[in-house]
Amino acid sequence: MNPEEKKDSLEDYLLGKVKKSGYPLEIEISDILENEKFVVFNTQYYFDEETHQGRDIDIYAIPIGPEVIDDSLFPLRLSTDLAIECKKSETHAWVFYTRPRIPMSSIYMRGQFRTTVPQPEGNITESFKWFLQEECLSLHYDAFKQIAIAYEEIKKKKMDREISKEGKNGSSRKEIFEATNQLVKFTNYEMHQTYGRIAKLPQRKLDVITMFFPIIVFDGDMFEVFLDSGEPRLERRKHMLLRTHYRCPYSLNVESYTVDIVHRSYFNDFVRLWKTHLYSTKEIMLRNLSELLKKLNEDKAKSSQKNLNSSQ
Repeated sequence: MNPEEKKDSLEDYLLGKVKKSGYPLEIEISDILENEKFVVFNTQYYFDEETHQGRDIDIYAIPIGPEVIDDSLFPLRLSTDLAIECKKSETHAWVFYTRPRIPMSSIYMRGQFRTTVPQPEGNITESFKWFLQEECLSLHYDAFKQIAIAYEEIKKKKMDREISKEGKNGSSRKEIFEATNQLVKFTNYEMHQTYGRIAKLPQRKLDVITMFFPIIVFDGDMFEVFLDSGEPRLERRKHMLLRTHYRCPYSLNVESYTVDIVHRSYFNDFVRLWKTHLYSTKEIMLRNLSELLKKLNEDKAKSSQKNLNSSQ
């Protein structure tokens, strides 16, 4: 074999390995986000409080542009960030089992949402946070009637008769679990860091509202399983919601999260849909700004009075 043939053979081999990895997908998704006016951070660091190790997620993206960064909501600031893991599989299909979704986004995303406005005790339906979540948030989640509560990664080829390490269905892979877990931990870490810095400020002119959107972009076959007249039915999907929960090390509460599972082919459309709902939320907040500020001041007054009483 001459040296040139050997070189080509090595390059072909390496290209085959590269195509099977998730890095080209991560670069493709990063390019789409930058074209849609996002600042993109790749391999974004976070500290895992459970393993006590530094880790990273594939993409952390922040929307920019005059339609996002403006003073129209002053003294409120709305922060909406994307946390993304990119996954690819040629051997396993992702299968999600869904159930009917309650039509209230806030029930499924408590861990993704936080504000500097204190939450008063008593009638929370009269609070700033309640009014904001139930009356002002226009999120893409609301278009879904079903939400996934469980999932499997099933090998697409029939298993050999001999015992497989992967189990009966070849479904012992844990890429969905690991990606979801990383996204949730990153969200908690970023929330803790951001609000820890805000708490140290001597004076604050703005009240911050933060929403994180955890997303898995998948290059492969993905399906929804649901019951139709008592029988399981399988349909190919390009976008689904996955419900998950996590106990944050920084608090005693178990929080809920909604993870978008987005097929690679649909990601461009998904980003535009997400931005449309972001603009809609801002417009609703602007229309209700006077009511929001009224409830904000009431909640702050109640919090101040409580602190005063406890110090006496």
